[in-house]
Parts: sequence; C-alpha cells; structure tokens
Amino acid sequence: MQLNKVDLNLFIVFDVIYRERNLTKAAEALFITQPAVSNSLSRLRNAFNDKLFVRQSGNMVPTPMAENVIERIRASLVNLESCLNEHDNFSPKSSKRRFMFAMNDTSESYLLPLLMEYLQKEAPGILIESYAVQRHDLAREFAAGQLDFALDVPLINEPQLTHHALADDKYVCVARRNHPQLKGSLSLEQYIALPHINVSSRRKGQGYIDMYLNRLGLQRNIHLRVQHSRAAPPIAERTDMLLTIPKTLAMDHDLQVFDLPFELPKLDWHLYWPSNYSNDKAHQWMRQVIFDIFKNNILD
Repeated sequence: MQLNKVDLNLFIVFDVIYRERNLTKAAEALFITQPAVSNSLSRLRNAFNDKLFVRQSGNMVPTPMAENVIERIRASLVNLESCLNEHDNFSPKSSKRRFMFAMNDTSESYLLPLLMEYLQKEAPGILIESYAVQRHDLAREFAAGQLDFALDVPLINEPQLTHHALADDKYVCVARRNHPQLKGSLSLEQYIALPHINVSSRRKGQGYIDMYLNRLGLQRNIHLRVQHSRAAPPIAERTDMLLTIPKTLAMDHDLQVFDLPFELPKLDWHLYWPSNYSNDKAHQWMRQVIFDIFKNNILD
C-alpha cells in the first residue's frame, strides 16, 4: 500500500470506529452519516486487505490486524495534530480545548479543586477529564492520544515522555482531636499498636508505607482498608484509628497532625507529557498553570 494513494482521513475514521465499536456512534462522533462511515470502512478494508472490524453481538470487534496497527495509527495522528497546533495562537479565554489527565485520587484531590477554580476565572471553556490509568499503561495511552498529562511519582522511564518535578510532599499521621491515647505526641510504639486506616485501591498487597515498615522489621495494625484517600480523613475524625496520608490532604480536616515516628522518604509529584507536545502552545500554557499551582500552594 502506497501512502500517496490513501486518503489520510480514513485513519481518523479507523481510530473512531476502534474507540466507539459502533458505526452509528462513530458517525455521530465524526459528524458524518453512517453510510459515509461504512464507505470509509470499506476503503480501509481494501487498503489493508483485511476486514479490520467484524460485527459481534451488535459491536464492531477489531481483528488481529486492527489490534496490531491501532497504536501506530494513533501515534501518527497525535504527531500530525501536534504539528498543526504547535504554532497556532492559543487564547485561554476563548479556547474549548479538552485536556485529559491520568491521576490517582491523591493527586486528583489536591490538583483539581485548585485547577478548576483557576480555569473558571481564566479559561472557562477549557474541559478537563481525569482517569485512573495503571502506570504500565501510561506510555500506550499517551501514544494513542488518550492522555495529555499524568501526575505520578518519578518511576516512569519512557523516552517518548518528558517530565518535570512539581514539588515534594511528606507523609504525616493524623488522628481525631480527642483521641484517648494521644496527647500531643505520637511514639513509634503507639503508631505500631494503635489501629490504622490503610488507603489502597488494590484488593490485596502491601502499599508504600507498609513495605517501608517491613524493611524496618515493623508492622502496623490495619483495621480498615479503603480505596480513596478522600474517604479516609472523615473516618479518622470519628474513630480512634490513625491515618497516614500526604500532608497536603491532612490540612483540610479537623485532625491532630503528627510527624511520623520513623523516617519515610518524601512523596515526589511529577508531571508527565508526550515529548512531541512540548512546543504545543496550549500544552505549554497548561503546564505553566500546573507548575504555578504547585509552586504557590504546596505545603512545605
């Protein structure tokens, strides 16, 4: 197949059919008719000499050929879009741009209230979407054009991604104000003996804090496991359980805040984005907004 003999718009249709798994929905997403989508699919099938999508239970299921090429097609579309947008004038006040983030609930809870407050005043038309994406899937999601940014710890080593340190946060232990066993201080013995809330989205397995305690030959007394860090502080306010969370999330609640009675490395916040978007004007603007939020609001 020679590229100069193929309508490049067909690859956009390919991407949308793959995403929607339905020709009618693909047509709606592309603002064209279903017969036009069907015609484009027919031309794609001829170009690839493969069915690409087969109908099963009302859905258009990709063939092995389609699965094999989708990531490269999406990466190429992202590169083309980046080339087009790189030198465009960008006006935050009038932009309708959508930015897609990968964040866990901790970074989401910290960043989104501050970011949306800023956007409401300075860029009311900009749209934000936040998703939970496994770390091992980030590179693929970026390459497919499904993400603009990710907030994560500096454990991602992908040459096609650029990252920038935002700030570091420290873990603290919190407890309710009138805790019967804590009077202004927290010893290591108390930390180990008292019941804890453990924040983890996984069904089983140890988290960062418990792995570190195990290296010290210690184990804390976990009574409750919850999925989200925002759910845990209200529980700590009403019970005698302790909670270990980043300090940025501890300050919004009526809780006693204690330094941990053992050394725990700080929690680094890094922003990741596709390297080929580094010169995109809208991306540059959003990155600077995020940099400023962390510079001006993160706790020491």
